[in-house]
Amino acid sequence: MTKRQHTPPRGQDSVQAKGLRREAFPALRAFLRGYLHQDYAAVHGSMRAAADAFRADASADERDQLVRELESLAEIVTATRARALRGFISKEMGSGWIPASREEILELLEALRGGAE
Repeated sequence: MTKRQHTPPRGQDSVQAKGLRREAFPALRAFLRGYLHQDYAAVHGSMRAAADAFRADASADERDQLVRELESLAEIVTATRARALRGFISKEMGSGWIPASREEILELLEALRGGAE
């Protein structure tokens, strides 16, 4: 009898291989769960408004850490399929906001940096 290898759920292997592990993004996970949760649209109205609320509430160190993690995520996801990115953000990180693309990650990054709309 041959021993079967464990096969991760579809998409998980590529996510793990790309370095998308929630442990690598603690500030992002806290932000997503605290500001871009399942009710973010009702509470904040938009992703940008949630980012503005975070910027108002957070210390400079907290903002800087989140920006660094988003920059890292943006680097990693250049070659990641959009489906894998959405699964990571929603399932692994617990976000109600689900980016359709890397560009939406970059929009969030710009909003957190205080960029213009």
